[in-house]
Amino acid sequence: MLALFLLTLMLGAHTVALNDCNVADQFENSCNSVKMKRLSDIIPQLTSPVVVTMANMGYAGMADNLLTSIERVNCKPTVVLVCEDELIYERFQDRDGVHVVLTEFERDLTEAQAFLSDGFKDLAKRRIWYVLRLLEAGLDTLYLDADTVWLQDPFPYFDGNFDLYVQQEEKIPYCSGMFFVKATEPSLRMVRYWKEHVHEGEGLQDQVVYNEAIRMTADLKLKGLPDLKFCGGEIYFKSITPWQERKTKPVIVHATWQVGVPNKINKLKECGLWFVD
Repeated sequence: MLALFLLTLMLGAHTVALNDCNVADQFENSCNSVKMKRLSDIIPQLTSPVVVTMANMGYAGMADNLLTSIERVNCKPTVVLVCEDELIYERFQDRDGVHVVLTEFERDLTEAQAFLSDGFKDLAKRRIWYVLRLLEAGLDTLYLDADTVWLQDPFPYFDGNFDLYVQQEEKIPYCSGMFFVKATEPSLRMVRYWKEHVHEGEGLQDQVVYNEAIRMTADLKLKGLPDLKFCGGEIYFKSITPWQERKTKPVIVHATWQVGVPNKINKLKECGLWFVD
């Protein structure tokens, strides 16, 4: 009887310890993980507008380059990096001027994902949830993929009475990898539509639903950003005239139409847009 009583006490203490460690949360694997900040933890500390990007360890170099490019511009926005695995969180958690948080989703995608693979699409769809959380907190949000580079302060271009400011591509109406969205009622309806419908079709790209959400949202005031200022790869990398000789200087360059992280990095290096070792 005494042995049974002691065993019961030990099991009870173990249960309390597990509860303290938040095992009810499906995203937690260890007590150490609980100490890592999440987006929901820092939202009360953020001021609008917010710049948010996301990356796993496979995209760490590009995320570093993006953050460095922001630091080089005479602009100090509120910047949030959502880390999709613990490795990249540990690498960036002490970075000055950046709110570094760990994803609230599963963290098994630690490598760069092949273009249009299931892993690639899964990571891309997570951006919708992050943006929606920020908008619901009343925070205007500039979302950027990690393969973007700042050359100037973009915020003066988000003027006027619009809800959504979009990057325009030559082959796609609007790119979901770079946009500025204000925390307005039409914007919230648009992003909620995007979130609700993005999982409807197997293999569906979030960018297709992004454009559908824009079309389906009544009263959404939309502004297309000038494509020579907010450049996709189709424009920037294929320019015959060197950009140094152009009167129009890019504000943000997005390394689209370059498949794979090594190709993106090599192209950015060729163009003098790589600022890290």
